[in-house]
Amino acid sequence: MECLCKIKSVFKKIHEFEQQLQTGHNVTINEAMVICCLSESRKSSGGIAKDTEISLSRTSRVLLSLEQKGYIKRSLGDKDKRKMMFVLTPAGKMKLAEINSLHVSLPIEL
Repeated sequence: MECLCKIKSVFKKIHEFEQQLQTGHNVTINEAMVICCLSESRKSSGGIAKDTEISLSRTSRVLLSLEQKGYIKRSLGDKDKRKMMFVLTPAGKMKLAEINSLHVSLPIEL
């Protein structure tokens, strides 16, 4: 039971962080994870889904939302022109810096 209580504390902190993202920065936690994922390199939607462990269908909706907000842009793949690749825009890099500046306190047990 002690383990379950620790997990509850983690979920509470994640929920608090998600609320902070939504109210203060107008991004969901999934959008923030994708922005973080794209900070490393240009990636395909499949690569993003794998790295974030978000389903492919949900990843597609998150990518569309981020594109509409101007945080990412898409381009054709270098080798396979059928493959769409995603990269952060300057606005996306600024949003990443904002998100990275947030203070997140994790439960001591972690």
